[in-house]
Amino acid sequence: MTAPAAAADRTALEWARARSAGPLREAPGTPAPPALTRLVEPDASAVWLVAVPAEAAGPGALDELGLTGPVVEQPNDTARLLACVVRCCWADVSGPAWPGVPAGWDTVLSVFRHYAERDEGAFTRAATAAVRRLAGAGWVLWDSPARQVRLGPRVVSWSAADLTVLRELCRQMPAPSVGASA
Repeated sequence: MTAPAAAADRTALEWARARSAGPLREAPGTPAPPALTRLVEPDASAVWLVAVPAEAAGPGALDELGLTGPVVEQPNDTARLLACVVRCCWADVSGPAWPGVPAGWDTVLSVFRHYAERDEGAFTRAATAAVRRLAGAGWVLWDSPARQVRLGPRVVSWSAADLTVLRELCRQMPAPSVGASA
């Protein structure tokens, strides 16, 4: 096998691995294989390897790569909770979204409450289910025992246009409640 063919095989294997498992958490010294983006945790304890398609990749190319958006239960609650996490964890919206800052769960819920009016039991179930779905897909990092959430490695796949829209969304969303625990 020639060197270019071996490199292409390795790239295809790494893409398949990242597609099947989502963002890959690896040891700190792990280099990024071709076609994957390497993100270092803020404390340098690990790196994330994330498959990021080119910004120009259209629906056909994404479908070929197996990267079409999954059908999500309760997509409205999930999208709203992700927006609330972005609002609480993207400390400097003029900078990059990754890695963001950790936010207390109560802080995120104080924002989510503005978009999910329902009784307390249903509200808690909806928020918990949404954060679990987002964590499972790598959009957020959820530390259940500490009750903290942070933006996940998949946010690196957001294009410049996506970030512009998210910046405006953050400006329009309510700030977390003053009394919410951090």
